Amino acid sequence: MKSFDVWMQAIVNGIALGWLYVLMAMGLTLMLSIMGILQLAHGEIYMMGAFLVYYLTRREIGIYPAIVVSMAAMAVLGVILERVLFRPRPGRDVALTSIVISTGLTLILSSAAVVGFGLYTKSLPPLISGSFDLFGAGVPKDRILAIGFSVVALILLYTFLKRTRLGLAMVASAQNREGSFLKGINPNHMSMAAMAIGCALAALAGALAGSILQLHPYMGSLPMINGLVTIVLGGLGSIPGAVIGGMILGLLNGILPVMFGAAAASVAPLVIVILVLLFRPKGILGHE
Repeated sequence: MKSFDVWMQAIVNGIALGWLYVLMAMGLTLMLSIMGILQLAHGEIYMMGAFLVYYLTRREIGIYPAIVVSMAAMAVLGVILERVLFRPRPGRDVALTSIVISTGLTLILSSAAVVGFGLYTKSLPPLISGSFDLFGAGVPKDRILAIGFSVVALILLYTFLKRTRLGLAMVASAQNREGSFLKGINPNHMSMAAMAIGCALAALAGALAGSILQLHPYMGSLPMINGLVTIVLGGLGSIPGAVIGGMILGLLNGILPVMFGAAAASVAPLVIVILVLLFRPKGILGHE
């Protein structure tokens, strides 16, 4: 019989994981909606963002400034990748080419991390130390702070997309790329913005994950998969759907290992996705 403390920590861990999946899902959604590509190296951007924070903190830079620098650096990297590798070229299939390029980029970035930082796991300084009492259970403060950062990032993204000129242009481009072009919206600028924002969100997710878990060169694979699963569960293009999908997936990954062990926890989310797609092919809040 598990104690209440164990269950409470599993729930908090699940919620924290869920919000990290939401950050990953939003970046993937922006790139898929606006650029029409599936960026399979997004998990490696997550990993590189985390390792950049690790490098900076080892140079006596505080973790919070390091996270900001990492997000900015990954945003710049995203712009470079869009211009050099992912921008559409005449006579080539964008979707197919992007899969090949991002697969190669995955191998390059993970190998670079192995060369630069080694295979041994590393850890970041905690966001905040200590825990507090919640209904008699000890809840780590760093999990709650990670959730808070993720929520604030999502609110800022939503406000940007709904209240700013560039954000509204990105939404228009996602809804109708050709129509927005006729209205004077440059699709290349929208693609650069999507890559920059998506990579910055991935860097934030990686830094938050590294502060509560551990770093290693292949840490991006599972969050990448879970980000895609979050999109499928919530519905492509739906921010509320991504939140719901991320919470479902995070809680499953947080609670099921306590209940049934790691093996069942790895299979259950896939079963949930299949069931959702059987009854809601567009996802929970996807448009029919």
